[in-house]
Amino acid sequence: MLYLLIFTDTELSYDEYSEDFHIGTFKTEAEAIKTAQHYIQNIQGFCDFPCTYRIVKKMILENLNCEKLDKVWLVQAWNTNDNFDEIDIIESLFILTSERAHEELLIMKEKYKREEWTVDEHIIGKLNWKEGFIRL
Repeated sequence: MLYLLIFTDTELSYDEYSEDFHIGTFKTEAEAIKTAQHYIQNIQGFCDFPCTYRIVKKMILENLNCEKLDKVWLVQAWNTNDNFDEIDIIESLFILTSERAHEELLIMKEKYKREEWTVDEHIIGKLNWKEGFIRL
């Protein structure tokens, strides 16, 4: 089990769309909570605007002890609405290799109809939004 930390800007979210920021993937829920609290208190944008966060428990496709993992892959797909926002998002479980993730991509493409597809590498413990954001 791994833990995704995702912040949502509630002011920019609406009906079927959520303005989400994937902060990072962590080995423990405690690490994700500690990081979330730091962002809420210190990181520009996340502490300046109405943001909430959630921690998503995510299984690994293969049964493996997470202690030795340093990266995993995730297949995601989505459609876009009239505002070009990502909607109808689906994603795989975490996958241990890039090769296996690309196999899963083909399986998912047969099962789901989506406009856009991606296979992303997630480095465990890496923070994707280190400097925060500002609105123009």
